Amino acid sequence: MTLSDVQRAYLDEILYAVVATLNADGTLQQTMVWYLLDGDSIRFSVGAGSVKVRNLRRSPTISVTVPDGRRHLTLQGTAAVEPFDPDLRERLAMRYLGPEGVAAWLQRRPDVPRLSVRVTVLKAYGQGV
Repeated sequence: MTLSDVQRAYLDEILYAVVATLNADGTLQQTMVWYLLDGDSIRFSVGAGSVKVRNLRRSPTISVTVPDGRRHLTLQGTAAVEPFDPDLRERLAMRYLGPEGVAAWLQRRPDVPRLSVRVTVLKAYGQGV
């Protein structure tokens, strides 16, 4: 689906997202993440051994909610686990920490293997957005 201009403007604000994936027992696993809007997709970086990765490899179903007080936007879709994208991680650090925080952030836990996730949005709904 194509996001509206209003939805895109909201997602371009510097907000956090709550990502929900399906555990093997059918319950939800939720995590707050930094994200980027990339075209009509949402992208974020994850640890390669994370529960999110295990869940998404088993079932690509995902929900991403971006709350901001009384406003929120929820995106439902499918996620693809992709190889680590160092440019994505740097862009996320720039977005959330600014230029002064990027270098230090990129040096944190350099030995932890990372992957990237790309969410294809199938449905979007919210309030005040």
